[in-house]
Amino acid sequence: MFDFFVESPKTKGREVGDFQKIVADFGNTKQSFHIGMGSVGVPGVLPGLIHVHKKLGSLPFSVLVEQAVFLAKKGAKVSKNQEYLTQVLAPVISGSEKIKNLFLKEGSLLKYGDSFYNPEMGSFLENFLHEDPESFYINDVCSLFFEAFSDGGIIGLRDLVGYSVKERVPLVQEHKGYKIFTNPPPSTGGTMILNALSSLSKEGAVGPKEIEKALMLAQPFGEARSSSVGSTTHLSIIDKNKNVASITTTNGVGAGRLIGNTGVMPNNMLGEEHLNPHGFHAWPKKQRIPSNIAPTLVFKNKEPVLALGSAGSSRIVSAIICTLANLINNESSIEEAVSSPRLHIENGVLHHEPLKGWGAVSGFKNKEVVSWKEKNMYFGGVNVVGVESSFGDDRRSGYSL
Repeated sequence: MFDFFVESPKTKGREVGDFQKIVADFGNTKQSFHIGMGSVGVPGVLPGLIHVHKKLGSLPFSVLVEQAVFLAKKGAKVSKNQEYLTQVLAPVISGSEKIKNLFLKEGSLLKYGDSFYNPEMGSFLENFLHEDPESFYINDVCSLFFEAFSDGGIIGLRDLVGYSVKERVPLVQEHKGYKIFTNPPPSTGGTMILNALSSLSKEGAVGPKEIEKALMLAQPFGEARSSSVGSTTHLSIIDKNKNVASITTTNGVGAGRLIGNTGVMPNNMLGEEHLNPHGFHAWPKKQRIPSNIAPTLVFKNKEPVLALGSAGSSRIVSAIICTLANLINNESSIEEAVSSPRLHIENGVLHHEPLKGWGAVSGFKNKEVVSWKEKNMYFGGVNVVGVESSFGDDRRSGYSL
């Protein structure tokens, strides 16, 4: 298990610049975030991908970058989900004129079907077509990022150059003849998922009440307030040789700034309240920021069966629990398991999508129950791939091939 999640530099006592509060309006609720270069944690995606490729890759790194360069320059169609989030995160987009130029067309925010272009990112990524990726990152990218991050006064050049990918042993647990592999600490998501599944291990087919019980077992690990939205992306892959990968990355809501002329918007993990339970900029030392992300693999008889994971902040955990319960306990198809109604418990309140197919359900243990009228992106975005089929969650414009 390769951990290349965002890292906190030592921030306690440092003077922080460019750190400002914004409010995202979801219509029925509002949530505050902090953006600016003072909200950026040490990013790990680039060194992470370089590390994984060096250890496991078969194609040249340059080949892997080609499609990203093409899409950045030629454009990618905006989904309905992206249109909605662009509107919600308008205060982040307003962070700079260069970002506005990316997300506005003729003065209006991009809409479903429009094309999103980021030619500067394409040009930045083109460097990886011609340079050794590791050397280019250490010698050029780190200094470029440091110069941009200096406005925040937190991240040093040593933090960037010294970032290291952690190779961890995944958590593993038997569940009804299957082996579940998932993300270990310092991430909290994997532990919560396996605790919940333990209550379902002796059950046959399960329904809302059994899933509620499982979710309640996951609650002690998830008391911090969650984020309603974020730029979390999950990919699940099985290739023709049965190589399996499950990867979750996240950018928070983004810092509302671009790094030089790279077209890259860094994360705002130091400005996300739910990830900083002791207060902003109170990290005493360099460490991984805990999260709920939980890329997960399922094996049977030492053979891969499924790869899955989800976006959705605190709902990542409940989304994966619901999906695994459907896949294994209820023996549902991948599409049925992902599309089935989900439950989630947040601060003692049970939220659930319309429980179609389960009839009228009453007698939940949670006293406060919120019944949603339709499926919603709030409940995560699970993507699952099996050896013979796959399905992307339409709650978040998921896609499968």
